[in-house]
Amino acid sequence: MDTFNLPNIPLLFDTLPNELYDSLLRESYQNLDKKESSYNDQLVGHIKKEYYLKENVRVMKPYISLLANKLASSMERSHLSPYEGNKFVLESLWVNFQKKHEFNPVHIHKGVFSFVIIMKIPYELHEEEKVFNANTDHSSRLGFVYSNALGKICYYNMNICKSDEKKIVMFPAGLNHVVYPFYTSDDYRITISGNVHGK
Repeated sequence: MDTFNLPNIPLLFDTLPNELYDSLLRESYQNLDKKESSYNDQLVGHIKKEYYLKENVRVMKPYISLLANKLASSMERSHLSPYEGNKFVLESLWVNFQKKHEFNPVHIHKGVFSFVIIMKIPYELHEEEKVFNANTDHSSRLGFVYSNALGKICYYNMNICKSDEKKIVMFPAGLNHVVYPFYTSDDYRITISGNVHGK
């Protein structure tokens, strides 16, 4: 007796090289509180401090292109390719300095693929889980919302803690996702996001 899983949308995970992480973090702090770098008018987040990162677009392009090609290849094997072209280019890059209680509602991005890089996490997940006594804990998670083969709405929440710093997740830009608030720290949770377009 055999079973077969119908194909669904894959996610791609990797660890950011140290030199890219350091370069991104440096530019992020350089843009903190600079009004001319504000990116809030381009984003849906309920986050006050979001800034465009201009310098690292060029620096990140080869690495992001490599990940995009790998994710596209995985989707093609499952007949899920969202793009028929053969080149992927990083078009936009921004940083979120998220304070407790701030959040990103369910949304999608522009382009073919998008990604989130976990830069700094100021809390411990087990402390976040104590805040609410709920049978499904969303506190501080990055969540994906999608339909399965039967049309049922499904949720996949990523547990994010300090050990996930430098991790990147890439996903199709049209995949609904949400960033839930955290509650146990007064420091910033720093993440970087970007959009990849086809050429």
